[in-house]
Amino acid sequence: MRPTDILSHPPRVLGQTEREFFFDQGYVVREKAISDDWLARLNAAIDAQVDRSRQLTASDGTFDLETGHSADNPRLRRISYLDDLDPVFWEFCTESNLADLAADLMGPDVRFRECMINIKWAGGGQEVRWHQDIPFYPLTNFSVAQFLVCLKDVGTEQGPLQVVPQSHKGPIYNHYDDADNWLGYIPDNRLADAGIDSAVDLTGPAGTVTVHHCATLHASRANLSQQGRPVLIVGFAACDALPYTAPAYRSTHYGTVVRGQEARFSHHEPVDMRLPPDWSGGYTSIFEHQQHKAAG
Repeated sequence: MRPTDILSHPPRVLGQTEREFFFDQGYVVREKAISDDWLARLNAAIDAQVDRSRQLTASDGTFDLETGHSADNPRLRRISYLDDLDPVFWEFCTESNLADLAADLMGPDVRFRECMINIKWAGGGQEVRWHQDIPFYPLTNFSVAQFLVCLKDVGTEQGPLQVVPQSHKGPIYNHYDDADNWLGYIPDNRLADAGIDSAVDLTGPAGTVTVHHCATLHASRANLSQQGRPVLIVGFAACDALPYTAPAYRSTHYGTVVRGQEARFSHHEPVDMRLPPDWSGGYTSIFEHQQHKAAG
């Protein structure tokens, strides 16, 4: 659906001004959107998965380990497929107000895409370089986004998400290098006029939800503080936004309609966009891609 059509539907969670801000600025922040009860359940479930990772010595398709990870000192960058690992996550994706918030920004018909967590461990959690999301998973339109739930308080010292306001109105950048290798980020020489000096930090207390447009430029600094930054990430898309390529994370719930009904028509936006690699053979994480290419 087009923004004007989406905004014509009454809001469920966000105010109308917040919805208009999202479409104008390319992001929105709603503090304390998630209840304390949900936060307690989600944090307990994450702790259980961190304990499960203690037995691992290398990253796999689900657990992405940070350098130095051990049984005595678990350090993770990402855990994927959470909706398949513990039913509490799928319950949250379908029964909490998060899917209603998604409907405020995508229209009444919403489908689930993925559920994961970026932990950004204290004392060195890895930075994420500047990128846009839509080149990782191109769809027929831009009604797709990642909804970030702060499971703990997030301040500027913890390496929060940074976004460049209104950058979603600019170009879709090439995330490949000059030798045609996928980078997972935008090289610095292509960011000269991108306005990254105007970037803002998205912070807030536990329960805050931030949403950034799929074409918004965003990044995050390393977490050098002594406080971790666990952020639950849930991907939703409008039902009329159909994928061109295989998804990075295809859980058993991928594509499930969580609000409204299946679309009868697809909505296409005119845009030229470089297609990503074929993820059907497996995907690790943006951390792995960016770190590997930076080292290479």
